[in-house]
Amino acid sequence: MKRVNKSSYRAGLLTVLIFVLSILNIVIKDYYFDKKLDTGKLDMREVSMANSDNVHFESEDMVPDIFEKKVMPSGKPIGIYVKTKGVMVIDTGVITGMDGKLYSPCKDILMRGDYVIDINGVNIEDKKSLVEVVDDCKGDPVTIRILRDGSELSYELTPVKNEEGRYKLGLWVKDDISGIGTLTFVDENSFAALGHSINDNDTGIIFNISDGAIYNTNLVNIIKPDGNNPGRLEGVIDYSSQNIIGRVTGNTEFGISGFLVSDIDSNSLGYEWMNIAPKEEVTNGPAYILSSITGKPEYYSVIITNVNYDKASGNKSIELEITDERLISITDGIVQGMSGTPIIQNNRLVGAITHVFLNDSTKGYGIFIEYMLEKND
Repeated sequence: MKRVNKSSYRAGLLTVLIFVLSILNIVIKDYYFDKKLDTGKLDMREVSMANSDNVHFESEDMVPDIFEKKVMPSGKPIGIYVKTKGVMVIDTGVITGMDGKLYSPCKDILMRGDYVIDINGVNIEDKKSLVEVVDDCKGDPVTIRILRDGSELSYELTPVKNEEGRYKLGLWVKDDISGIGTLTFVDENSFAALGHSINDNDTGIIFNISDGAIYNTNLVNIIKPDGNNPGRLEGVIDYSSQNIIGRVTGNTEFGISGFLVSDIDSNSLGYEWMNIAPKEEVTNGPAYILSSITGKPEYYSVIITNVNYDKASGNKSIELEITDERLISITDGIVQGMSGTPIIQNNRLVGAITHVFLNDSTKGYGIFIEYMLEKND
């Protein structure tokens, strides 16, 4: 039997992999979203003032090199646009039929948070396709396939002809969401941001995404908090291919993640390469956040006031207070759009800002970077 030269075999596999990646990069570079910015409300979670117990426990086993790799904290404000997988049901409504009577074909059948993925065997990719398929049925019953809590279900529904002569199911749906957040870190070819999931504003349910991208953004205004209304970053985004930083592939409770497009130099997105810290080495005391809200990356001083090592604390594992008067003078503390701002302690990336306290915008929560990396790897 002829022996295979292992070095040649590996070299061949590497050549094939590089070729495939090069093709993907060409496709990605030419892809764009032609969408307007909804100055989104996906950016920051507001919470009431609360204290959490400082509970320490042994960390779970992790891949050893997760703490050996270097990443580049960013702090760069970004535009975010994601599309749903199917269309998301926001609510069911009432239709006035041709006879003047009121109908609700989907009431008590479809629920808020359902994803319509197929009607009569036709894939539903957006609101437009749903409207067209339903109207084309001409009043005949349709078989609608949905995704609910990870399970597929099918129902037969009969559209109603409304006063304008169009056939409707009486559904309020959504197929995308956009807004402003903060890029937490990059490595050579991937990124993580936000530190919490992108949720639908109407239902509070996490977005089940099919595609998405992050973009460069130019901040045009910073609205400071007013009473129980959190402040926010406002920006303008050019949703074109040359403005894409990366493609979004994941949306979890610990943030969004994805890969950088081929022509993006990761060194242009952050400040300096550094190691990350295991959560057990994050302590109460002085720290910094890195932010580019002024147009350039700057370190601002904060105090970590409480650390909760219990993984159940999720993206509220770190409590911190903004102490840097420069940042307080600009934002009054933490505002919407700063979710994902990296937290640095002892020259290592330890976490990212995720929430702001409603009654004190200088205080908020953060997530351990360890959790974001687990989802990003």
